[in-house]
Amino acid sequence: MNETIGSLKTTPDRSVVTWAHGKRQVRALLRKAAIKPVGFFRARRENSQEYVIAIEGGGSARAVRRPGGKVTIHRAKIVKVSDLSADDLAAIVAAG
Repeated sequence: MNETIGSLKTTPDRSVVTWAHGKRQVRALLRKAAIKPVGFFRARRENSQEYVIAIEGGGSARAVRRPGGKVTIHRAKIVKVSDLSADDLAAIVAAG
């Protein structure tokens, strides 16, 4: 269940999206969509070609670092332990 809220534009006077300009664009698109970011962007050294930032309510906003890269919202499904079946709990315990 991913939702696209916009796309990245090139940095002025360049044909690429710089790291700093892309972060500003992602934050602006989040504000426009009334979605609150939480914390900081994932470090560039982890994946220099993708922006990732957590959002309030669980999930993240992601964008590929290129002109026209779509900014998408990936919501996390939050489940209570009391709502899980015995099989689900056993699978979680088995996975470690």
